[in-house]
Amino acid sequence: HPDGNLWDNGADAIEELEHLLKVRNFALHRFSERNIRVGRPTATIEEVLVPLYLLHRFQIQAVGKFIGGQYFRYVLRGDNQEAIRFVEADKQREAIEILLRTISPLELRLPDTLINSIPPRPPGFAKTREMFPTDTGTVFDPFGAIESAVVLTLEVLLEPTRAARMIAAKSRNVELPGFGELTDDLLRATWYAIDSSYSYGEIRRTTNILVLERLMLLSTNQEADAQVRAIALDAVQELDNWLAIRIARESDREWRAHYRLARHQIKRMFDDPTSLESLVPVVPPPGSPIGDFSPGN
Repeated sequence: HPDGNLWDNGADAIEELEHLLKVRNFALHRFSERNIRVGRPTATIEEVLVPLYLLHRFQIQAVGKFIGGQYFRYVLRGDNQEAIRFVEADKQREAIEILLRTISPLELRLPDTLINSIPPRPPGFAKTREMFPTDTGTVFDPFGAIESAVVLTLEVLLEPTRAARMIAAKSRNVELPGFGELTDDLLRATWYAIDSSYSYGEIRRTTNILVLERLMLLSTNQEADAQVRAIALDAVQELDNWLAIRIARESDREWRAHYRLARHQIKRMFDDPTSLESLVPVVPPPGSPIGDFSPGN
């Protein structure tokens, strides 16, 4: 049910997500050491950055409920209430569009001034699960933050039961967006949206790999609906066909390497689906529970 959400805001979830993205962008470009107390190690800026950079995480979940969503009531016999009504097709597509916007380089990029202000953590201030994952050792990893944000959106867009609801709903109403339409939109917004600029290019490559991995995992998820798996597999195969053509034309080494890695991963999956078990999942900093839920509180 689109209204059944925790910790979201606003009368309209989509409008509120737009608002939060503006607030988040405003705050990120003014973020500095002033956001921590005097005398604290500057590296601890990251602890304050996490909830700001992921400010929209609960609103993403709220918007996702429009996709494949149903308004419903627990009706009783004889009360003449409408039991089920699908979320309008236009509303669902609007939700897909803004969720895809949350994984665009423009929304994901951290300001250079902010990245350059976060030094390695000093002794006695170890990293915790409340911080972004990192592949750069003790140095702050901006792509760990980006991966966290991307995963939060992909968990909503590629959620197996949501995908199954989209397929079931479209079989009854052809005007509604199907799961195949969603995967096509996802690939157009990521892999097929080539960006040659260096700063945005690395963000796109980071996002692309996560999209591919999530599609591959969904295509082999035996708990998912068979048609959901089929559509996810078809999306992977279509991407592989596109990559085969793209590699031959690509002169930029960074992109060519990116495309070849993707084809290598796809081939491994087709040769041995169990190879996906070796993928290391991106685990964003936890967002809930919010507050103190210890016994007695």
